[in-house]
Amino acid sequence: MSVTASHPAASAGPAHPAQLTFRYTRNPDGWITAQIVEFPEAISQGASEHEAYVNLIEAFHDLTHEPTLAERIAYATRARFDEVVDELEPIGRRALHAIVTVFHDLTRDRVH
Repeated sequence: MSVTASHPAASAGPAHPAQLTFRYTRNPDGWITAQIVEFPEAISQGASEHEAYVNLIEAFHDLTHEPTLAERIAYATRARFDEVVDELEPIGRRALHAIVTVFHDLTRDRVH
């Protein structure tokens, strides 16, 4: 099934279609795949047609949106934060293991 609808955000990106054609396909697993015919790389899915549409619009935005400076800084900051967390995680696990070991040693000696 295909639906052609005006999309107000369509003219805001680098592509300027006044009309977009949305194709919905029901999959054997019950999910619905949605795709923009004019932009075949814009494809997503959802449990309902509405959810597939919302996910597709987000995918289309990701394909056509040029991040602002603030967004690029936020992405870079988040990526660096994730790297730091990944580096600290083993240290935290070892520290937690040491604390648990000490706790077990202390309580083992005191339980009668």
